[in-house]
Amino acid sequence: MHKNADAERMIRHLSLEWMHETGYQQQPGHYPSFGAFTTWLEAKHVSHYLRFRSRVDPRYEAEGWLEAEIRDYWRNMRSRGVES
Repeated sequence: MHKNADAERMIRHLSLEWMHETGYQQQPGHYPSFGAFTTWLEAKHVSHYLRFRSRVDPRYEAEGWLEAEIRDYWRNMRSRGVES
């Protein structure tokens, strides 16, 4: 079992790796598929990062990190004038 901070760091990193590898594009009103992300983690043999101590369901917390990381990435890209 991973520590929460270690799991968060890796899930956020892997979120961007997943986004680039799969070609995910943010669209208004749509969220990234956490199911597709976890399937990708399993295929890469890194799904163990979803096992960490949490006050809430770890998968729920990890889904929040995935969404936040991708949202922040696209916000940063838009602020630089880059759309894709």
